[in-house]
Amino acid sequence: MPVGTWLTFAAALLVALAVPGPDFVLVVQSATRSMRRGLATAAGIVAGLCLHAGLAVAGLTTLLASTPSALFLLQLVGAAVLLWFGISMLRATRTTPHPQPGTRSDRREFVRGFLTNATNPKALLFFAAILPQFIGAGDGSGTRTAVLAATVVLGSAIWWAGAVVFVRLLGLGRSPAAERVVTSIGGLTLIAIALLLAVLSIAERTVL
Repeated sequence: MPVGTWLTFAAALLVALAVPGPDFVLVVQSATRSMRRGLATAAGIVAGLCLHAGLAVAGLTTLLASTPSALFLLQLVGAAVLLWFGISMLRATRTTPHPQPGTRSDRREFVRGFLTNATNPKALLFFAAILPQFIGAGDGSGTRTAVLAATVVLGSAIWWAGAVVFVRLLGLGRSPAAERVVTSIGGLTLIAIALLLAVLSIAERTVL
């Protein structure tokens, strides 16, 4: 694969990561509470990307994205997951802002990150619509797909780890009031994204 092609793809990935979405909301909220929880959420997101990458390498991503009923179902599931997490975050503002850290909390944060990314249509469509433009046809397409998929996973891991460190450096977790504000804003944002995703999905389905 030409270096120029890879660099162009890396730039496209950077733009996609920089656009705030559900992953961003979860990472910021978790990292505000603790470095450990933020990294657990980031690890879950990367695990979700590994799932998408595996589907892409196996050639299943394009098939899934080109099946209207399957894509519609994924969009509704994604909306439901975001709605649940958004409501949970709002409810969390009424509890103790600094729960005791532990393996159970880390596992819960990991699962949140994984489910959010795995059911995120944005991630699916990136692998189905953006990635193929850089693969090309002919011999070695499978290898190029694997290289680009690995670039997404590794690049995202670095990005989200850096995001967690940056949030911690801001010191938002030092103030319980600031933490509650971040959690409330995050919860409302997830609910808004969930409702918008559901409305757009249903509207698109109706038109089709």
